[in-house]
Amino acid sequence: MIALLALLVAVPVAASAKKAAKPIKPVELHRTQTEREGSPPFDLVPSQVRADLEKCRVEETLPMGRGTAEKRRCGGMLDAEAAVRRCKDAARHDVLPQGVTKDSCLADYQRGKFLFPGELKEVIVARRRDGKTVASFQVLEGDLLDTFQPVGDAVLVGVAVGDRVAFAVVSSHGILKAPPFGEEAVDVDVAHGRIRVTGKAHAMQVYLVPQNGQLRVEK
Repeated sequence: MIALLALLVAVPVAASAKKAAKPIKPVELHRTQTEREGSPPFDLVPSQVRADLEKCRVEETLPMGRGTAEKRRCGGMLDAEAAVRRCKDAARHDVLPQGVTKDSCLADYQRGKFLFPGELKEVIVARRRDGKTVASFQVLEGDLLDTFQPVGDAVLVGVAVGDRVAFAVVSSHGILKAPPFGEEAVDVDVAHGRIRVTGKAHAMQVYLVPQNGQLRVEK
């Protein structure tokens, strides 16, 4: 009887000791979307382009330190069946492009006269000299490639969605992180080989200089 009681006590103690020895799971940090992707206005998110880029012709290539950034323009990639469905839907909602009718829609689309909203329109692909892709950004029909300019050993890319433009500075080192400007920054452009960030009422003016994989701040 005493031996049985000793065995019953020993089992939970051993189990407890085994449980205590289990390593503690690290605390997971829940970062906001902005923290993961950068701070406005430098929060343009790279895209995983799944389209066949061979169907997108190269329009412009810019030097980018130890690599290049190319802009490609894409044509319609929908097959005939999918395009007919989109044509019928657009005609039903009276949103066909100007000069395109319900009867001519498919032929016009296949000739490259227009794209449907949300289709891939342009792609920016940044690569190192060894051919490795550093980053890619897609521009959909309905959005606008606002900026594609070389600056230092990097390239400034800006994509307008609605009335807001998001930017990224990409070099052969990757996407360069800019300091947070919050809502203060209202304009970003390239001036005298530097990225100029202008604040409201021109109360703030900061220059960013891409160099050796970093953005140096100059005022």
